[in-house]
Amino acid sequence: MYFESVVQPEHEGWLLLDSLSSRFTYHSRELWGEKLAGGFVSVNGAAATLETVAHRGDKVVYHVTNYTEPEVPTDYEVVFEDDEFMLVAKPAGVPVHHTGHIFYNTFTSIVRRGTDYETATPMHRLDRDTGGLMLFAKYAESAARFQKNLNRILLSKFYLAVVRGDFIIDGMPATEPVDCTMPLREDPADRLRLRMHHFEDGKPCHTRFRKLGGGELLHPVGGVSEYSVVEAELLTGRKHQIRAHLAELGFPILGDRLYSFDGVYYEKMSRSWSRDPSVDNSEAGLSAEDLAALGGASQMLYAYKVKIQLPYWKEPRVFECRRYPEEMKLLVEKAECGA
Repeated sequence: MYFESVVQPEHEGWLLLDSLSSRFTYHSRELWGEKLAGGFVSVNGAAATLETVAHRGDKVVYHVTNYTEPEVPTDYEVVFEDDEFMLVAKPAGVPVHHTGHIFYNTFTSIVRRGTDYETATPMHRLDRDTGGLMLFAKYAESAARFQKNLNRILLSKFYLAVVRGDFIIDGMPATEPVDCTMPLREDPADRLRLRMHHFEDGKPCHTRFRKLGGGELLHPVGGVSEYSVVEAELLTGRKHQIRAHLAELGFPILGDRLYSFDGVYYEKMSRSWSRDPSVDNSEAGLSAEDLAALGGASQMLYAYKVKIQLPYWKEPRVFECRRYPEEMKLLVEKAECGA
C-alpha cells in the first residue's frame, strides 16, 4: 500500500525526516528514520534518504507493508459545489483526520481521492461518529484565505440528535428554543480524559436546543422507553459540545459510547483495538448486545443543516441533508409521523 502527500510551503528547506515527523505523528522520528534508511519513502519518484531536503510541492510517497486499517464507510454525497467550495455529506463512522488506527481512510483522504481536488481541505470538523454536512475548500489557497474568517461564511450549523428520555427542561417540554450555556472543559480526574464536563471555569459554550418530536423505543435503553428528536444549533464550536451539553442535561444521545453509561462501552471498544498494524482488527469492537444496550450501532447525531454566505453571493443560502444512519432515520421518521 502506498500513501501520498505533498510537502507544505512552511516546510520548505526542512530535512524530509523532520517534515515527516512533524506532520505524521503516528510514527516516531526514529521510526521515520528507519523508513527512510530502508528505502520505503520516495520524493518525486526518486528514493529518499536521511539527507533528503524537502521542498514545497514535492510529492512524497510512503510504501507501507503489513498494514491494515479498520473498515470505515466511504460513501459520501456532494450536496453543493462551486469553483472554490464543496458542501459534502460525511457518513458516520469515519474520522475527518488521521487517528492512531486510521490515516489512509480518513474522510479528508476519501474526498481527495474521490474528486479532482488533491488539496481539498475541511473548513471545520465533525467527530468520527457524527455524520452530516461539512464545508470543504477545493484548494489549499482557498482554505488559507477563508479559514481565519470562517464565521463570516459559515453562518449557522444545525444538528439533529435522538436522545434518551422526554426532553423536558425546567419542568417544561422544550418545544421552544432553550439556550444551554454551560462552560465545558476536560476533568483531569476523569479516567477518560477526552470527555468534556461542566465547570464554571471551563470554556464558554452556547448551544440552542429545540425538541422536534419524540416517541417510544421498541426496547428500553438504560431503563427508559421514551426518546426525543432534538434540534441543536451550535453557537460556539467547542469539542464534543452538543454531546456534553445533552449528557449534562440528562439526555445522552442514543449510541454515544463516550457520554452514555459513564463511558464503559467506549472503554471496552478502545481496549479491543490493537495499535499494531499487522494485527487483524476485523473482529474487534462491541458486541450486538453492547450496541443494543447503547440504543444503536451508530451515534444518533447528524449535522443536517447549514447556512452559508460566500463573499461572492448576494444572499446567504441554506442547505439540508438527511442521510441519517438507518437506525436514526427510522426513529426520526417515526417521531415525525407521531407514531
